[in-house]
Amino acid sequence: MFERAYVWFSGVNLLVFVVVAFSLLSIACEAGFRFGGRSARHQTNREGVGTISAAMLGLLSFTLGLTIGYAQDRAETRRGLVVHEANAISTAWLRAKLVRSQEGSAIVELIEEFAKVELAFTVAGSAEPEAGLITRREALQDRIWGLEQTIARADPTPVTVTLANAVSEMFDAALAQRFAFDSRVPPTLSWMLLFGALLAVGAMGYQFGLSGARHPLLVSLLLVMWTGGMALIMDLNQPRLGSIRVDPAPLIWTIHSFESPPLPH
Repeated sequence: MFERAYVWFSGVNLLVFVVVAFSLLSIACEAGFRFGGRSARHQTNREGVGTISAAMLGLLSFTLGLTIGYAQDRAETRRGLVVHEANAISTAWLRAKLVRSQEGSAIVELIEEFAKVELAFTVAGSAEPEAGLITRREALQDRIWGLEQTIARADPTPVTVTLANAVSEMFDAALAQRFAFDSRVPPTLSWMLLFGALLAVGAMGYQFGLSGARHPLLVSLLLVMWTGGMALIMDLNQPRLGSIRVDPAPLIWTIHSFESPPLPH
Protein backbone atom coordinates (compact mmCIF):
# COMPACT_ATOMS: atom_id res chain seq x y z
CA MET A 1 0.00 0.00 0.00
CA PHE A 2 2.70 2.48 1.02
CA GLU A 3 4.82 1.50 -1.99
CA ARG A 4 1.91 2.11 -4.38
CA ALA A 5 1.19 5.46 -2.77
CA TYR A 6 4.86 6.44 -3.07
CA VAL A 7 4.90 5.51 -6.75
CA TRP A 8 1.79 7.64 -7.25
CA PHE A 9 3.33 10.60 -5.42
CA SER A 10 6.57 10.20 -7.43
CA GLY A 11 4.70 10.49 -10.71
CA VAL A 12 2.12 13.09 -9.76
CA ASN A 13 2.09 16.62 -11.11
CA LEU A 14 4.09 18.99 -8.91
CA LEU A 15 1.20 21.44 -8.51
CA VAL A 16 -1.07 18.61 -7.37
CA PHE A 17 1.55 17.53 -4.85
CA VAL A 18 1.84 21.09 -3.48
CA VAL A 19 -1.93 21.35 -3.04
CA VAL A 20 -2.20 17.92 -1.38
CA ALA A 21 0.79 18.49 0.92
CA PHE A 22 -0.32 21.97 2.00
CA SER A 23 -3.86 20.71 2.63
CA LEU A 24 -2.63 17.82 4.77
CA LEU A 25 -0.39 20.11 6.82
CA SER A 26 -3.22 22.61 7.29
CA ILE A 27 -5.56 19.85 8.44
CA ALA A 28 -2.96 18.54 10.88
CA CYS A 29 -2.39 22.03 12.31
CA GLU A 30 -6.11 22.70 12.67
CA ALA A 31 -6.73 19.31 14.27
CA GLY A 32 -3.92 19.95 16.74
CA PHE A 33 -5.29 23.41 17.53
CA ARG A 34 -8.77 22.13 18.24
CA PHE A 35 -7.49 19.26 20.36
CA GLY A 36 -5.28 21.69 22.25
CA GLY A 37 -8.25 24.00 22.83
CA ARG A 38 -10.23 21.17 24.37
CA SER A 39 -7.29 20.04 26.49
CA ALA A 40 -6.72 23.59 27.78
CA ARG A 41 -9.82 23.31 29.97
CA HIS A 42 -8.37 20.40 31.95
CA GLN A 43 -4.60 20.77 31.61
CA THR A 44 -2.85 23.15 33.99
CA ASN A 45 0.83 22.23 33.48
CA ARG A 46 1.85 23.41 30.01
CA GLU A 47 5.54 24.06 30.54
CA GLY A 48 6.84 21.06 28.58
CA VAL A 49 4.55 21.45 25.56
CA GLY A 50 6.62 24.18 23.92
CA THR A 51 9.85 22.26 24.48
CA ILE A 52 8.44 19.11 22.90
CA SER A 53 7.02 21.04 19.93
CA ALA A 54 10.36 22.77 19.35
CA ALA A 55 12.19 19.44 19.52
CA MET A 56 9.82 17.91 16.97
CA LEU A 57 10.22 20.87 14.61
CA GLY A 58 14.00 20.67 15.00
CA LEU A 59 14.01 16.97 14.13
CA LEU A 60 11.75 17.71 11.17
CA SER A 61 14.17 20.39 9.96
CA PHE A 62 17.02 17.89 10.14
CA THR A 63 15.02 15.31 8.17
CA LEU A 64 14.07 17.91 5.58
CA GLY A 65 17.68 19.01 5.12
CA LEU A 66 18.86 15.39 4.91
CA THR A 67 16.29 14.52 2.28
CA ILE A 68 16.98 17.63 0.19
CA GLY A 69 20.69 16.83 0.33
CA TYR A 70 20.07 13.27 -0.84
CA ALA A 71 17.81 14.39 -3.72
CA GLN A 72 20.28 17.11 -4.74
CA ASP A 73 23.15 14.60 -4.75
CA ARG A 74 21.17 12.33 -7.09
CA ALA A 75 20.46 15.29 -9.39
CA GLU A 76 24.12 16.38 -9.43
CA THR A 77 25.16 12.80 -10.21
CA ARG A 78 22.88 12.71 -13.23
CA ARG A 79 24.21 16.08 -14.35
CA GLY A 80 27.85 15.00 -14.03
CA LEU A 81 27.28 11.71 -15.80
CA VAL A 82 25.96 13.51 -18.89
CA VAL A 83 29.33 15.25 -19.24
CA HIS A 84 31.18 11.98 -18.60
CA GLU A 85 29.09 10.09 -21.14
CA ALA A 86 29.49 12.80 -23.78
CA ASN A 87 33.28 12.69 -23.31
CA ALA A 88 33.29 8.89 -23.51
CA ILE A 89 31.25 8.90 -26.73
CA SER A 90 33.48 11.56 -28.28
CA THR A 91 36.64 9.62 -27.37
CA ALA A 92 35.29 6.36 -28.81
CA TRP A 93 34.21 8.15 -32.00
CA LEU A 94 37.62 9.77 -32.50
CA ARG A 95 39.47 6.50 -31.93
CA ALA A 96 37.14 4.63 -34.27
CA LYS A 97 38.05 7.09 -37.03
CA LEU A 98 41.69 6.00 -36.67
CA VAL A 99 40.81 2.49 -37.77
CA ARG A 100 41.25 2.37 -41.55
CA SER A 101 38.87 -0.43 -42.40
CA GLN A 102 35.26 -0.99 -43.31
CA GLU A 103 34.52 -2.07 -39.72
CA GLY A 104 36.02 1.15 -38.40
CA SER A 105 33.73 3.28 -40.57
CA ALA A 106 30.76 1.18 -39.50
CA ILE A 107 31.64 1.70 -35.82
CA VAL A 108 31.86 5.46 -36.40
CA GLU A 109 28.31 5.48 -37.80
CA LEU A 110 26.99 3.27 -35.00
CA ILE A 111 28.55 5.50 -32.34
CA GLU A 112 26.85 8.51 -33.91
CA GLU A 113 23.53 6.68 -33.73
CA PHE A 114 24.34 5.60 -30.17
CA ALA A 115 24.87 9.23 -29.16
CA LYS A 116 21.46 10.20 -30.56
CA VAL A 117 19.81 7.39 -28.61
CA GLU A 118 21.50 8.58 -25.42
CA LEU A 119 20.35 12.13 -26.08
CA ALA A 120 16.78 10.92 -26.54
CA PHE A 121 17.08 8.95 -23.29
CA THR A 122 18.31 12.02 -21.42
CA VAL A 123 15.66 14.45 -22.66
CA ALA A 124 12.69 12.04 -22.55
CA GLY A 125 9.79 13.78 -20.81
CA SER A 126 8.29 10.58 -19.39
CA ALA A 127 9.26 7.02 -18.53
CA GLU A 128 7.31 5.55 -21.46
CA PRO A 129 10.07 5.80 -24.12
CA GLU A 130 12.71 4.33 -21.79
CA ALA A 131 12.12 0.67 -22.63
CA GLY A 132 12.36 1.24 -26.37
CA LEU A 133 15.45 3.43 -26.06
CA ILE A 134 17.18 0.90 -23.80
CA THR A 135 16.42 -1.86 -26.33
CA ARG A 136 17.92 0.25 -29.14
CA ARG A 137 20.95 1.02 -26.99
CA GLU A 138 21.59 -2.64 -26.25
CA ALA A 139 21.23 -3.56 -29.92
CA LEU A 140 23.74 -0.88 -30.88
CA GLN A 141 26.12 -2.06 -28.17
CA ASP A 142 25.99 -5.62 -29.52
CA ARG A 143 26.71 -4.45 -33.06
CA ILE A 144 29.54 -2.12 -32.02
CA TRP A 145 31.19 -4.73 -29.85
CA GLY A 146 30.84 -7.38 -32.56
CA LEU A 147 32.66 -5.13 -35.04
CA GLU A 148 35.27 -4.27 -32.42
CA GLN A 149 35.99 -7.97 -31.89
CA THR A 150 36.39 -8.44 -35.62
CA ILE A 151 38.88 -5.58 -35.81
CA ALA A 152 40.82 -6.74 -32.75
CA ARG A 153 41.21 -10.27 -34.13
CA ALA A 154 42.19 -9.13 -37.61
CA ASP A 155 44.57 -6.35 -36.56
CA PRO A 156 45.57 -6.44 -32.84
CA THR A 157 47.41 -3.11 -32.67
CA PRO A 158 47.61 -0.42 -29.96
CA VAL A 159 44.96 1.53 -31.89
CA THR A 160 42.44 -1.29 -31.68
CA VAL A 161 43.24 -1.81 -28.00
CA THR A 162 42.59 1.84 -27.18
CA LEU A 163 39.39 1.69 -29.24
CA ALA A 164 38.21 -1.31 -27.22
CA ASN A 165 38.89 0.57 -23.99
CA ALA A 166 37.06 3.65 -25.24
CA VAL A 167 34.04 1.61 -26.35
CA SER A 168 33.91 -0.18 -22.98
CA GLU A 169 34.04 3.18 -21.18
CA MET A 170 31.20 4.45 -23.38
CA PHE A 171 29.05 1.43 -22.49
CA ASP A 172 29.85 1.82 -18.79
CA ALA A 173 28.90 5.51 -18.86
CA ALA A 174 25.55 4.68 -20.48
CA LEU A 175 24.79 2.09 -17.80
CA ALA A 176 25.76 4.53 -15.04
CA GLN A 177 23.43 7.17 -16.49
CA ARG A 178 20.56 4.68 -16.64
CA PHE A 179 21.10 3.79 -12.99
CA ALA A 180 21.29 7.48 -12.02
CA PHE A 181 17.90 8.17 -13.63
CA ASP A 182 16.37 5.27 -11.70
CA SER A 183 18.01 6.27 -8.40
CA ARG A 184 15.60 8.28 -6.27
CA VAL A 185 15.12 9.30 -2.64
CA PRO A 186 14.36 6.13 -0.63
CA PRO A 187 10.60 5.71 0.00
CA THR A 188 11.23 5.23 3.73
CA LEU A 189 12.90 8.63 3.99
CA SER A 190 10.12 10.33 2.02
CA TRP A 191 7.36 8.83 4.17
CA MET A 192 9.31 9.67 7.34
CA LEU A 193 9.49 13.29 6.20
CA LEU A 194 5.77 13.49 5.38
CA PHE A 195 4.55 11.81 8.57
CA GLY A 196 7.07 13.73 10.65
CA ALA A 197 5.81 16.99 9.15
CA LEU A 198 2.19 16.10 9.97
CA LEU A 199 3.09 15.19 13.57
CA ALA A 200 5.29 18.24 14.15
CA VAL A 201 2.77 20.67 12.66
CA GLY A 202 0.01 18.98 14.64
CA ALA A 203 2.04 19.40 17.84
CA MET A 204 2.58 23.08 17.00
CA GLY A 205 -1.17 23.51 16.48
CA TYR A 206 -1.78 21.76 19.80
CA GLN A 207 0.53 24.24 21.53
CA PHE A 208 -1.32 27.17 19.96
CA GLY A 209 -4.62 25.60 20.98
CA LEU A 210 -3.51 25.50 24.61
CA SER A 211 -2.73 29.20 24.51
CA GLY A 212 -5.82 30.06 22.46
CA ALA A 213 -3.83 32.03 19.84
CA ARG A 214 -3.96 30.92 16.20
CA HIS A 215 -1.26 33.14 14.57
CA PRO A 216 -2.75 32.48 11.09
CA LEU A 217 -0.25 34.56 9.10
CA LEU A 218 2.87 33.04 10.66
CA VAL A 219 1.44 29.53 10.54
CA SER A 220 0.52 29.96 6.87
CA LEU A 221 4.03 31.17 6.04
CA LEU A 222 5.55 28.22 7.88
CA LEU A 223 3.33 25.73 6.09
CA VAL A 224 4.19 27.33 2.76
CA MET A 225 7.90 26.97 3.55
CA TRP A 226 7.54 23.32 4.56
CA THR A 227 5.46 22.57 1.50
CA GLY A 228 8.03 24.33 -0.68
CA GLY A 229 10.83 22.24 0.80
CA MET A 230 8.97 19.00 0.15
CA ALA A 231 8.04 20.20 -3.34
CA LEU A 232 11.73 20.83 -4.06
CA ILE A 233 12.51 17.26 -3.05
CA MET A 234 9.71 15.96 -5.24
CA ASP A 235 10.96 18.05 -8.17
CA LEU A 236 14.52 16.78 -7.80
CA ASN A 237 13.14 13.26 -7.47
CA GLN A 238 11.42 13.46 -10.87
CA PRO A 239 14.26 13.70 -13.42
CA ARG A 240 11.82 13.41 -16.33
CA LEU A 241 8.73 15.20 -15.00
CA GLY A 242 10.09 17.93 -12.73
CA SER A 243 11.18 21.43 -13.70
CA ILE A 244 14.78 20.73 -12.60
CA ARG A 245 16.07 18.46 -15.35
CA VAL A 246 19.41 17.26 -16.64
CA ASP A 247 21.02 19.66 -19.12
CA PRO A 248 21.71 17.63 -22.30
CA ALA A 249 24.05 20.29 -23.76
CA PRO A 250 27.24 18.10 -23.64
CA LEU A 251 25.55 15.38 -25.69
CA ILE A 252 24.18 17.94 -28.14
CA TRP A 253 27.63 19.46 -28.57
CA THR A 254 29.12 16.02 -29.15
CA ILE A 255 26.55 15.19 -31.83
CA HIS A 256 27.18 18.55 -33.52
CA SER A 257 30.93 17.81 -33.53
CA PHE A 258 30.22 14.70 -35.60
CA GLU A 259 28.83 16.90 -38.36
CA SER A 260 31.50 19.62 -38.17
CA PRO A 261 33.75 19.76 -41.26
CA PRO A 262 37.51 19.38 -40.70
CA LEU A 263 39.53 22.55 -40.35
CA PRO A 264 41.48 23.62 -43.44
CA HIS A 265 45.22 23.12 -43.35
